[in-house]
Amino acid sequence: MKSSTNLDKESIVKEVTDRFTRLIATINQKDAGAWEKHYSKDDFVSAIAGGESFATRNNWVQTITSHFSMRDRQHLELHEVHVIPLAPDVALLTSQESVDMQIKNGQATKSMHIFTMIWKKEQEGWQIVHSHESWVEEPVK
Repeated sequence: MKSSTNLDKESIVKEVTDRFTRLIATINQKDAGAWEKHYSKDDFVSAIAGGESFATRNNWVQTITSHFSMRDRQHLELHEVHVIPLAPDVALLTSQESVDMQIKNGQATKSMHIFTMIWKKEQEGWQIVHSHESWVEEPVK
């Protein structure tokens, strides 16, 4: 593994943070087509959401597309994001968001949400190869 210079690390942090910010925007727009473009097509390893694990990109995309379609609205507000470069082409990202969601049946939920992701720099740019997300629901006022 090659070591990165401080300039390389700063660049990686900025690039991955920018890409992650765009991912959050696609989630807030409920745009599953734009959302899925953030996940690697060639090097996808897995995704975990709550207690569900997805070993294939296709199953993950189908599940999230279905979830988006059941929601009237969803809004993630980013509170923290940390990017740690692991190699010139690999980075670890952790984040914390508050989530406000309205399901089409009228049910509203609020939660504190956490992402842990491994990003890899591919020909198209930084892509997610692994993601894990957890959340704790908060009382809706």
